[in-house]
Amino acid sequence: MYPSGFYIDPDLSQYPYFEIKELIRDLGKVGFIIFTLHPGKTITRARCDGNLKTVSDLSYKPQQYNKQCQRASTPMQTMFYGCIVPEEQNIIDTRFISACESSSLIRGGVGSSGQQTITFGKWEVIENIHLLVVIHKDSFCNADNSLLEELKSAYDVFLMKHPDFANDIDISAKYFAKEFSKKNEEGADYNYLISAIFTEVVTTDHALDGVMYPSVQAGGQLGFNVAITPNAVDKKMKLLVAYETQIKKTGKEVHIGGKSKKGTILQNSSISYKDIIE
Repeated sequence: MYPSGFYIDPDLSQYPYFEIKELIRDLGKVGFIIFTLHPGKTITRARCDGNLKTVSDLSYKPQQYNKQCQRASTPMQTMFYGCIVPEEQNIIDTRFISACESSSLIRGGVGSSGQQTITFGKWEVIENIHLLVVIHKDSFCNADNSLLEELKSAYDVFLMKHPDFANDIDISAKYFAKEFSKKNEEGADYNYLISAIFTEVVTTDHALDGVMYPSVQAGGQLGFNVAITPNAVDKKMKLLVAYETQIKKTGKEVHIGGKSKKGTILQNSSISYKDIIE
């Protein structure tokens, strides 16, 4: 069953968790692409903090501290947030994307200036990770990288197999892509209720490892964000290296670099840092 049109529109400020969850479950089968991250794929995770001592410091937020909704996580289920880029794109780009997503200083606009410590974790996929892709076909219009081209191809093949559902697929994809692209300028976590609960349903009811969606802060064409369950992180990923550095911002100008440290991952899951001489 595919929806002929729908809108989930309760008063989000009342945190109608169960109402939204049932509405999403009632959609039945909806046309989304499933994308697999294969072993060897790199995921970058960033935290705007320094002196991070252990692997867990660069992983998902511990559940006991997970008190609010984020874009792809509810208080009931914490998630690992990171970013990926197409294979031909420089992995350094993931630092920019993850910094834009993580740094309040960068998001502060042209009126903000200052300095902030940020730590990047380079994670490697060691077992296939299956993600539901939340993207609308309009994102394919100017596809200029291999990842968007692959998603476009998969989308076209899917529509060829299910031409009668093309309109319904378009409606559902457009709706959820809009929810995942929200910029929460009010700082109210309930603005993320729909995308967060949608992710919870995808991972708990359908046993997927998480979701994947265009980077909101860095622009949809540059790279993708991923939100991955703790179970998948623990079993299917490993932290290779950490990198602590500085964000310096003056108006529109943002520089990432300067005084930096490289963190080596030790057998006891602690991180040992050494200064990088530039």
